[in-house]
Amino acid sequence: MNKEIASIAESLTDDIVRFLRDIIAIPSACGNEEAVVDRIKQEMEKIGYNKVWLDPMGNLFGQMGSGSRIIAFDGHCDTVDVGNTDNWKVDPFKGDCQGGIIYGRGASDQKGGLASAIYAGKVLKSLGIPEDLSFIVSASVLEECFEGISWKYIIEEDKIIPNAVVLTEPSDMTIKIGQRGRMEMKLKAKGVSCHGSTPELGENAIYKMTPVIQDIERLNRNLSSDSILGKGSVVVTDIRSEAPSLCAVPDSATIHIDRRITVGEDLETSLQEINRLDSIEGVKADISVPEYTIKSYTGYTTKAKAYVPMWLMEESHPLVQTAVGAYKSQFNEEPEIGTWKFSTNGVATKGMFDIPSIGFGPGNEKHAHSPDDQIKIEDLVNAISFYTALTYNWIQG
Repeated sequence: MNKEIASIAESLTDDIVRFLRDIIAIPSACGNEEAVVDRIKQEMEKIGYNKVWLDPMGNLFGQMGSGSRIIAFDGHCDTVDVGNTDNWKVDPFKGDCQGGIIYGRGASDQKGGLASAIYAGKVLKSLGIPEDLSFIVSASVLEECFEGISWKYIIEEDKIIPNAVVLTEPSDMTIKIGQRGRMEMKLKAKGVSCHGSTPELGENAIYKMTPVIQDIERLNRNLSSDSILGKGSVVVTDIRSEAPSLCAVPDSATIHIDRRITVGEDLETSLQEINRLDSIEGVKADISVPEYTIKSYTGYTTKAKAYVPMWLMEESHPLVQTAVGAYKSQFNEEPEIGTWKFSTNGVATKGMFDIPSIGFGPGNEKHAHSPDDQIKIEDLVNAISFYTALTYNWIQG
C-alpha cells in the first residue's frame, strides 16, 4: 500500500498546487478568515468529504468516515499580516510558483500543511476508509491572535474530542512532540509627579522600575532548563509611563513581560518568581496577567488570559511511534524527532486537555511570518503520503 499511497499523492500534485495558490491569494489575517474558509469548504466538497460543516466560531471541518475512533488533522487558516511590502520579492497574495516552490503569505504558516491534510482525505477515499475511522480535517481560525483558543472551543463547545491530533504546522518534514508554553505579565509601579525642573520633589516611577528590570534580566539567566524543550525565558518587551506632561516626573510606569515556559513551569510558578525578586517589595508593583477580548469573523466573542501551557509527548508514546513507522514506511529512512520553537494549537489539545498530539508539516518554521514565506511542492506531496500512511497505521494499531 505504501507505493500506492505515494503514487496517488504524486498524481494530485497539480491539484494541490492550484488549490494552495488559490488560498494564498485570499488574504486571511487573524479574525478575517471568512473568504478563505469559503474557498476551503468548496475544495472539501469537491474532493468528496462525507461531511463538511462550520461551527459558531467559524472553524471549518471536513470528515471522511463515521467510525468511533477519531484522528484530527488541524491546520489554522489565518495568517499574520504581510508587514512592509518592500521586503517582499514577490506579491504576497499571488501564490507565485517558481523552481518547485510556492511563495506567499501563509505558504508555510500554514496553509500548505492544511492543504496536504485535506488532500490526504482524497487519498483515503480512493483507497478505502476503514469502518472504525473518522478522519477529520479542521481549518481552524484565530490561531495567530491566540493559539489554542479555537481548539478549546472545539473540545468544550463542539464536543469534538479526538483520540489523536496531528498539527500540520511547518516542521520541515520532521516529527514534533512538544513546545514551550507562553504567558504575558504586566507590572505597574506608581510614583508621584512633580515639575521636571525639581525632580527631587517627586517619585519617578521609571526610576523605581529600573531595578526590577535589572532583576528580570538576571532571572532569565538563571531559569531552569529541560533536556528536550530547553530553557525557559523571561524578557521585558515594552515599557510605558504616564505623566501630566513631558515636563513632569512620571507618576506611573508599566512594563510588559514575555515569559516562555518549559517543563516544570506554569502560570503560578512564573508569577511567584517575579514576586520573589528582591526589587519588587520596594516598588510595590501591581502584577497581572493580561486578558484579551477575541472576536471571530462570525461575530463570536470570548476572553482569554495571556497564558498557554507547555506540552510534551514521550517518544515512546504509541502515537509518536506510529508516526515514526509511517515515516519509515513511506520514505525508507529514520525521521528526525524534535520540538517547535514557536507555539501551536497543541497548547489546547495536549497542554489543556491531554489529548495525544504530534506535529508534522511541510514548510520550514524559519519562513513563518517572514517576507520569504514559501513551501516546496515536493514537501506538499510527501506530506499527503505521510498523513495518509499515518492514518492507516494508527487505525490498525
